[in-house]
Amino acid sequence: MWRALGIVLILLGGAEPSGAADPPEELAACLSSGDAEEAVASRRVIRPAAAIGAARDAVPNGDVLRASLCRDGGALVYRITTLRGDGRLARVTVDAPSGKVRSIH
Repeated sequence: MWRALGIVLILLGGAEPSGAADPPEELAACLSSGDAEEAVASRRVIRPAAAIGAARDAVPNGDVLRASLCRDGGALVYRITTLRGDGRLARVTVDAPSGKVRSIH
């Protein structure tokens, strides 16, 4: 639970890792913390904790490392990076309005 809360705080701009550099290109289409807060508050998208829960169900025993609310074409998605139990990374894309897992890579 505390890990998920920490990710939510990072997603919404409550904390940022020290020494953070420019975001990778794949995050360039991601919403700012203010825009993400507004999307959640207006109920256009599910709460980050719900998206993280969907990612955890899709990747059992994975630790969530990052969650971002992003644009994918015309849709809003959560891009969630998890560390699998075997040490490999998994990228889970969750449809932000519905909470359904769209893909796991």
